[in-house]
Amino acid sequence: MAEIKTDVVVIGAGPAGYVCAIRLAQYGKKVVVVEEAELGGTCLNVGCIPSKALILAGQFMEDARSASEMGITVGEPKLDLAQLVDWKQGIVKRLTGGVEMLFKKRSIEWLKGTARIASPNAVDVKTAEGAVRVTALDVVVASGSEPSTFPGWEFGEHIWSSTEALAPKKLPARLVVVGGGYIGMELGMFYAHAGSKVTIVEATPGILPGTDPELSKVVARKAKKAGIEILTGSFAREWKKKGKGLEITVENGGEMRAMASDQILMTVGRKPRTQDLGLDAVGLTPDKQGFIATDHQRQTRTRHVWAIGDAAGQPMLAHKGSAEGLAAAAAIAGKPGAAFDAKVVPAVIFTDPEIAYVGLTEAEAKEKGHEVRIGKFSFGANGRALSLRRAEGFVKVVADAQDDVILGVQMVGPEVTELIAEAAVAIEAGLTAEDLALTVHAHPTLPEVLMEACEDVHGLAVHSAK
Repeated sequence: MAEIKTDVVVIGAGPAGYVCAIRLAQYGKKVVVVEEAELGGTCLNVGCIPSKALILAGQFMEDARSASEMGITVGEPKLDLAQLVDWKQGIVKRLTGGVEMLFKKRSIEWLKGTARIASPNAVDVKTAEGAVRVTALDVVVASGSEPSTFPGWEFGEHIWSSTEALAPKKLPARLVVVGGGYIGMELGMFYAHAGSKVTIVEATPGILPGTDPELSKVVARKAKKAGIEILTGSFAREWKKKGKGLEITVENGGEMRAMASDQILMTVGRKPRTQDLGLDAVGLTPDKQGFIATDHQRQTRTRHVWAIGDAAGQPMLAHKGSAEGLAAAAAIAGKPGAAFDAKVVPAVIFTDPEIAYVGLTEAEAKEKGHEVRIGKFSFGANGRALSLRRAEGFVKVVADAQDDVILGVQMVGPEVTELIAEAAVAIEAGLTAEDLALTVHAHPTLPEVLMEACEDVHGLAVHSAK
């Protein structure tokens, strides 16, 4: 067996793993990264980046259909699906190529293969050229996650995971999406905008479970306007081929309904890829969800073995994984004060309209014993939102009634996935609603809605009729 000696071996090259590797190299460490697929992991290759590219294309088509509102006459937009997928893939290649370039600049070795931990200081890798043992002082597990499904609903020709849905060879006339979480709603809305008849089957009482219902209701209304049928409190029980299509049996309130479709998209969640890594060799056992327990620096209970990203627990978000990668790298390099100590982690959902939130909801704040004041302001009263023809939604600010410190912000509306950064900084810095209200915001811009919501905490929003 060939052998490579290094300072640190990182298993996985997603947003957690590759960021950790680059930071380690910046600190002067010799690093080997083991990745069986492509650099960038799920996010860059078959997740957040390609999905946002397709979502943008869908929004362009929807905008073209409604351009007559502005006096612009255009025909029904036509989609060249192959060209769209090629364009999307070009963005992916540019980003993954950028990661590869950064690896070369930092002398990080990419070992393409499947990793299995042999000991706290050794990882065995199966490559196309044969087995390789990588010995290192530290091992970082950044193995990511993969789509989940049910028995009898395995991924294949008729049942897509999000991966297949991002590279379709043809547009299904009818698409049933099982799971109304953020992946299902994002992709479901793209396919609806592209021309598919979409049905969402969600087991919980509403779409986007775990999201403030005030936000998800705005998205549900827009989805229905786009022609999407949403079946909540419903369960996909079985499916079969029927004629040239498929038949899916859905249960709702004890009643069974058969619906026809051309394709099924399963988006019922993701699970960490922590099986078959050899964790038992270093005395580690993932929990029932498959997560590896870590401390504040993301070191496991086994010295010199670290876990970051989706492998290390919720929330399973790329930006959270990257932040953990930086913290672990600093700890491995012996930097003082190294820790993952984010007060909040923002969440963003690229539906139409977008959703973003950070910190506590009103209900969560009250459960924690806070007396709260709420500020709320609509995009419908914002000049920039109206000129963009994106006036749905609002910003809601949750502040402590005693000291005015911002506890949480929830948004639904245009470009809120960008606007949430200001709210995250405010909470991290311990700012008050008055601090943001007194900060001069450029006009006409969307961030004015956050400023006005902070004014509304004190009942002083100038452009509110309340």
